[in-house]
Amino acid sequence: MKAFYNKLIEAFGTGENKAKFTDKNIAPVEYIDLYAGQDQFEENFELFSRPSLLVDWDIDHSGDAPIATITFYCCFEQLRDTSNISLNKDLALQFLDFIDCIDEIAQTIETEKTGKLEVVSEGFNKMDSIVNIYLLTYECSYSGRKSPRGDYQEGDYDTLDLKGELTIEFDD
Repeated sequence: MKAFYNKLIEAFGTGENKAKFTDKNIAPVEYIDLYAGQDQFEENFELFSRPSLLVDWDIDHSGDAPIATITFYCCFEQLRDTSNISLNKDLALQFLDFIDCIDEIAQTIETEKTGKLEVVSEGFNKMDSIVNIYLLTYECSYSGRKSPRGDYQEGDYDTLDLKGELTIEFDD
């Protein structure tokens, strides 16, 4: 996942990808970090004075092929009125363009150990936070760590051939 994280930072740092934001008059992502609850603490408010992206992942090894679930916390400060009577509704809804740009870039990130990201869910973060957060959740294949399941042979105990030869030894 280290390679994935480095590739993520690299992708959002290219001039071409930054232009995807600026072409829509939106500031590009400037702060990227692993998610550690930064949005829960008021002393971190300065971090979110610029467009930010926090990333978290879980890897499920229980199936035949490991699957990584990667969640992007798309952080933005929404100070504008998005109501139907707003005079600047289009400006207020630019955060949706911000999300679209993040998604477009995210779906290009692939490494030797992580496959192509496929979005599985998205929506507003319902938890209390110091900034507005939109969650984009993806899944991809993962081959970074071998599951211990591969060390065992599968079988069916009903097909075992049991022989009734029990030997008991006694120690003197």
